[in-house]
Amino acid sequence: MAIGNALKYEYQAEDLINVLYQKGIMGDSNTGFLQQLIDNSLVLNENIPFWQECFNIDGNEQPADLTDRTKNPAWTVRSFKRRMTPMASAMAPLSETLQMENEGWAEITGSMYQYGSGLYQNSLGQKELEAKLLSLNIKDQTILGGYVKSVADAITAHNSRVSNMAAQTISKGGAYSNVGQGAYGVLASQKAYIDIANFKKAGADVWTSSTADLPEQMKKIEMDFKESKGLEEDFPMQWDIPYSMALNYFLTNAKFLAEVNRFITLNSPDKVVVINNSTSSVNATTISLQQLVDYSKWELSKIAPIHIIKEKQSYQGFESGYTTTHGWADGIAVLRPLGLAGTLVHGMPKDIAMFQSGEVNNSVSINIAKALNFLYVVNKVTNDGMFKAYHMDVLGTYATVLNEIQYHVVVDTTQAG
Repeated sequence: MAIGNALKYEYQAEDLINVLYQKGIMGDSNTGFLQQLIDNSLVLNENIPFWQECFNIDGNEQPADLTDRTKNPAWTVRSFKRRMTPMASAMAPLSETLQMENEGWAEITGSMYQYGSGLYQNSLGQKELEAKLLSLNIKDQTILGGYVKSVADAITAHNSRVSNMAAQTISKGGAYSNVGQGAYGVLASQKAYIDIANFKKAGADVWTSSTADLPEQMKKIEMDFKESKGLEEDFPMQWDIPYSMALNYFLTNAKFLAEVNRFITLNSPDKVVVINNSTSSVNATTISLQQLVDYSKWELSKIAPIHIIKEKQSYQGFESGYTTTHGWADGIAVLRPLGLAGTLVHGMPKDIAMFQSGEVNNSVSINIAKALNFLYVVNKVTNDGMFKAYHMDVLGTYATVLNEIQYHVVVDTTQAG
């Protein structure tokens, strides 16, 4: 864990704890010490989280409504509904014309729920920490590095939550829920909102079948959908395919083997041998995921580019300890417009609004900073009987929202038809 510029703040041990947890400590830029620390020293101990591959962050934060404790901030997405334009029909003079289906706007609304992660430490633990600091040379103290690591872990917890939500949102047509993910006190759920006609079946064969012509089935789903929506054949789309599906079925599918071999041969340096679509012409019995993805981006590919979905999270249950889960729905592939799938909308948590309302008890110290533009890092010193308790919380109110709902296709690869 890199701690960046953390050690440049050379406070004594007791002062160092105070500036971390108590408000009113301002730096040269009139920014609180906690915000300086987050801005200068926060290094997340993870790769780019999955949700950032498919969603951007809304630049606007919804305000908290303190007039109704049960009311969550809302989001709205509007999309233009298109339909086919049929030829004009022959008609008798003065008769009624054949009416086309109306075009218009589809408007969907939903709620943002609040999520949190944090750490707690009592006075005894804090004094032990202070004692350890005092035993070290001030330049060797790692309280800031350790604290930033704790903040990074709490932010990682939120990234996991958003990634799980994002995977559900894409694979379930906008729907997500925290049901079945361990202990939860609040039900956070959203129903699907893409057109019911955008839920499709696998085609002639289920995709797990060794004899399925997956490239042709995927091509047919794509072409039929574009035709039904009045889209041009070259309208850019992509396939979101979960890693396990690609690994277990695509890489062993005879028709994909033939297609990828055709791609490899036509792009080889000599470009002498041309392989047709017959499985007997396959000259490589194994292909890699990268070759599969490269083939899908080829101008002669039968299908839209493939985006491999790799995501997993963990949750803690009452008795089961930590369990690994995936947000992506089983057996689902998604066809959608090329690029981002939607937006991470966010609002100010009610807790933050209350902390800033002037109603906080004078015995409580609160220090707040912002992270990743949608999360709040909160340090609190509260009473714990005759002593103090120290809390570090990371709070966020957010939801992942699709913004291409008219052209988002969810394919159940386990059902032929």
